[in-house]
Amino acid sequence: MVKISLIGSGNVATHLGQALSCVKGCEIVDVCSPHNSGTLAERLNARPVTRPSDVNPRSDLYLISVADDALPEVVRQLPENPDAIYAHTSGSVAIDVLKGLSDKIGVFYPLQTFSKDVDVDMTRVPLFIEGSDEATTVLLLDLASEISGKVFRADSRLRGRLHIAAVFACNFVNHLWSIADELLGQDGLSLEVLYPLLEETLRKAETNRPKDVQTGPAARRDHNIINKHAETLPPELKEIYLLLSGSIIRSQDEPNQL
Repeated sequence: MVKISLIGSGNVATHLGQALSCVKGCEIVDVCSPHNSGTLAERLNARPVTRPSDVNPRSDLYLISVADDALPEVVRQLPENPDAIYAHTSGSVAIDVLKGLSDKIGVFYPLQTFSKDVDVDMTRVPLFIEGSDEATTVLLLDLASEISGKVFRADSRLRGRLHIAAVFACNFVNHLWSIADELLGQDGLSLEVLYPLLEETLRKAETNRPKDVQTGPAARRDHNIINKHAETLPPELKEIYLLLSGSIIRSQDEPNQL
């Protein structure tokens, strides 16, 4: 039986905790959070604790899933267990933040957007693993393979690049959808009218390089339409519109913007 202490009760911790609790041979023994540990702990049949220093000192794996800026302080408070593996779930924080707790440290990074009450098929979520040594890496890879069919090795540099790409592909795009929804709402419409367009855009991106199937006024270099659109927008949205249009135009001329 692998005993796991889950530190955190947010979106990532909730989904990883639920997935790991279903793995044969794994037991979530406690959930640590200053706020909502009780709710998640009850769901996972685990002991709720509010301070990192109070988690089980004899767990086999301490899985730390907290905000990036909270990681150093949480790590400082965890009990030291030289026989255990300590791993965090961040995309942008290096493995080194865990040094000093144990010789066996790692990263267990799920590349997905999570909301607590939205079901996610974890078998399709890419998991990127890093370990301080080969044995630790293999153990984390094996555990990851129990919950996902998409498991990869990734060091801290690569994981950082993955996280940046995810911000562009998910967070920024979602914000643009939010802007589109507000624009449509001014005329009594909703984002639903764009669903077929969004679905087709994603379908094309899955079968082609996105750059090769770029459409719209900027891809056509239709400056009259670009300027017409821009003049109807408030200053902040006008700036975003022109910035993105300029980037699209330049991307058609340059083989690589990076």
